Amino acid sequence: MEWIERLNEVIGYIEEHLDDEISNEAIGKIVVCPVGSFQRTFSLMTGITLSEYIRRRRLTKAAFELQSTDCKVIDIAVKYGYESSDAFCVAFKKMHGITPIAARQQNIKLKSYPRLAFELTIKGEVEMNYRVVEREDFRVVGKIVTSSLENNIIPEFWDQCKKDGTVDKLLEIGVNSSTLGMCFGYNDEGINDYMVGIETNDEGIEGMKNVVVPKSTWLVFESIGPVSPTLENTWGRIYGEFLPQSIYKQAALPTMEKYFGSDVDADDYRVEIWIPVVKE
Repeated sequence: MEWIERLNEVIGYIEEHLDDEISNEAIGKIVVCPVGSFQRTFSLMTGITLSEYIRRRRLTKAAFELQSTDCKVIDIAVKYGYESSDAFCVAFKKMHGITPIAARQQNIKLKSYPRLAFELTIKGEVEMNYRVVEREDFRVVGKIVTSSLENNIIPEFWDQCKKDGTVDKLLEIGVNSSTLGMCFGYNDEGINDYMVGIETNDEGIEGMKNVVVPKSTWLVFESIGPVSPTLENTWGRIYGEFLPQSIYKQAALPTMEKYFGSDVDADDYRVEIWIPVVKE
C-alpha cells in the first residue's frame, strides 16, 4: 500500500504544479527511488509516459481556461510551460484537433484527460509464476544502444542485430542459446542504455561491450505468448500488481529479459524477466 500512496502523492504534486516547474528531484524524494526507474514504472502501469501525462493534463487545464477566461493565448501558453504561442498552438491542436483561438467558440468539442488515481486491485484470476534466484556474478557480452521512453528504438535494434549477424556471433560464445535484453536503467530524462547480449565465459567480441553483473538476488517471472503485447503486459503486472504487495524492491542493477527460441510471435513463446531485488 505504501507504494500506491507514493504514486498518488506524485500525482498530487503534479496537479499542484501544472502551472509551475515540475521538479524531478521532488518526485524522486516522494517515490524514494531514481526518477528514471519511476518513469519506467509509470509508463508500464498507465500505458503512457510521465511527460505525456503531464502534457495532457496541462493542455486540458489550458482548454478550460481558454473557454472560461479572457486571458491572452500567450499568457496561458507561458503559464503551462510553453515558451511561445506557436509551440503552444502546435501542441494544443495535436491534442484537441483545433487551435486555441477556435477553442473559445461555442459548441466546440475538446478533449479532457482526467487526473489519475492509483488503487490496489487484487486480481486472482490469472496467476503470476515467479521464483527467487541467488546468483553469483556473471559476464554478459553484447551491443548497446541508447533509447528512451519517448522514442523506443529497442525493437528496431533487435531487428538490426539479427540482420547484421550480431545475434549469430553472440550465440557462438554463449553458455546457452538464450539471448538477453539488458536494461541498464532510465535516467531522470527517461534515457536508457539497452544491450542485446548473451551470458558467456568468453572475454568478448571485438566491437562489443563486456559487462560483469555482480552477485545479486533476482525475481524471475515468465511471459508466455507473442512478445508483443504479452511481454509488456507482464512487465505492467509486475510493477502494478506484484511488487507493490511484495517484500521486495528493485535493486540498482540492470534488469534482463531472457529469450528462448526465435519465433517471437508464437503463442507458446517464452521469455523470462529477471529483476534484481533487495528486501524492503
